[in-house]
Amino acid sequence: MKKILIVFVAAATLISTSAFAKSEPIGEKNNPALKTFQKEFKGATNVIWSESKEAITAAFVLNESRVEAYFDYTGELLGTARSVTFTQLPLSVVKELNSRYESAPIYDIIEYNTGADTFYQMVVDTPTKRLVIRAMVSGEISVQKKIKK
Repeated sequence: MKKILIVFVAAATLISTSAFAKSEPIGEKNNPALKTFQKEFKGATNVIWSESKEAITAAFVLNESRVEAYFDYTGELLGTARSVTFTQLPLSVVKELNSRYESAPIYDIIEYNTGADTFYQMVVDTPTKRLVIRAMVSGEISVQKKIKK
């Protein structure tokens, strides 16, 4: 159940950010996640905090990558999301994508990490459909959504 909540929070945050939905800013004085954030993400810059009913979110830059970290209201780190390129995907995922979708364009690749679990969500543009794909590190791929062109 916790994994589903984390995935939902991560997806909702990314969707709400792209749809310009407002989330409440949170100050550093009343932020239960600040201590955990400072410990886990040393060197982070351009930090922007926001909160929703489900989680506290920190959007920041770390090692030249844009990252979002999600925390519960006790300050516990729930998971992270970051954009990655196709070449940063694990070899098992690359091989499976190439096998299934050959030269179809793949974009909007997001890496989600929820502690012990890491998976990737991306869009594959086939000639007839646009697919939202989830790939596990093992190379297992599942279609989350199909959109007709």
